[in-house]
Amino acid sequence: MMDKWEAADRPNYMTNVNMKYPYSELPYYGDYYLLRIPIASQVVEHVDYWGEGWIKTDLGISGFPKCYNVNCQYQCVSNGPDKGCKIPNRIPVFDENSCDTSNYIKNHSIKLVTLMGAPIIEACARDIARIVDPAVGSVVVFGFEFWINLPDIQRLRSELSEISMFYCPKYELPDYLKGLTLFDTHIAFLNATEIENQLYNALIVWNIDTAIEITQSLNESGGGSVITNLVDKLLEQDIESTMSFVYKLWLSGETEIVKKYFPVAFKLICNEDKIEIVSNYFGNTKLKLDTNTDEWNNRLAWGDKSGNTGKTYSWTMVPIWKDNKIIFQMKNNEYDMLLRLDIHDNYNGDRKGWGSKNVDEVRYNWKLYPRKLQDDVVFFIVNCQYDEALKLDPTEDRNRGRQLWGHNGMYLDKPEYFGWLVRSN
Repeated sequence: MMDKWEAADRPNYMTNVNMKYPYSELPYYGDYYLLRIPIASQVVEHVDYWGEGWIKTDLGISGFPKCYNVNCQYQCVSNGPDKGCKIPNRIPVFDENSCDTSNYIKNHSIKLVTLMGAPIIEACARDIARIVDPAVGSVVVFGFEFWINLPDIQRLRSELSEISMFYCPKYELPDYLKGLTLFDTHIAFLNATEIENQLYNALIVWNIDTAIEITQSLNESGGGSVITNLVDKLLEQDIESTMSFVYKLWLSGETEIVKKYFPVAFKLICNEDKIEIVSNYFGNTKLKLDTNTDEWNNRLAWGDKSGNTGKTYSWTMVPIWKDNKIIFQMKNNEYDMLLRLDIHDNYNGDRKGWGSKNVDEVRYNWKLYPRKLQDDVVFFIVNCQYDEALKLDPTEDRNRGRQLWGHNGMYLDKPEYFGWLVRSN
């Protein structure tokens, strides 16, 4: 095999870019001191593990024209116009069972590692994890069908999770990697920063299902710190899809993720627990319904700071999943009534809050927008029909209660005033 390799034609550097590395036409020298890439402190852009360079056949395109190719020391190009030639820009390993490039490539110095349809033994998985840069790098594997349960992929996933690189479901390939037509499947492992960006961007465009898959992957592979960072970002930036994301996680059976990474208020809401809804601005002022009814048997809603507890202050968030979003109806457990806003507004455009049993209108539906406020989380409670956030009247009545209103105006800039705390009842 060595004689055949030595007699082979030189690499094709007309189709492939000559990376000008001295080991492309040398056998494996594992016992010698060698100059390793990268020569300076920068990272190497791309290594294709088991690659043979850019190849075009009737079946499609494989390989890349501008990267280093890790391959066996006596392996030649196996197909295409350059079949039988030496592999361009080759970094040699002794054979397919001895995947060790440590004499040629520095630790954590490669920005992108690819692999196309080749077996991933333990030594290969370890070497890929050794060479890829976990701070900025990614690993993309092509050509594996039903890959998630394959031992090859599980080996690689395990090694990469040890350096905080994680599987990213539904990863969209960058343009640079879209030229491979021989393969129609891929799996990507990303560094912590990049997978957090992928998760965040999925939620920005309301791609809830993808966000859930990424979160599940992180949770399975020890990526809890990424989830924690993401939750902080969601609660600081008023990301509109946050509540829908949390509820869909809960609905998908990922209740432990919600309990572990989100403030306890989310668990109380998603589990439809009995809760108290407390004004953040007017300390310990709890939402309740009036003991008296009007002529249509409706009850005004109030804020009460008497300090009392019990069923009078007990509410349940009743979820409604609609159009890939979560909205809620707010049920008062003492009177079995739902909160709504009045049809009529006052001179400011504000509307009174009422408890009622006539629930066939949009004004009984509410959106929740969570926001981190100091060491707590508050919720803007916004009516779906009028887009008015709940607030309490600045003036107390003679019983020291404050009437509940829907606010006609901006509210996101004042979480301390329009925010509500959710506590267990």
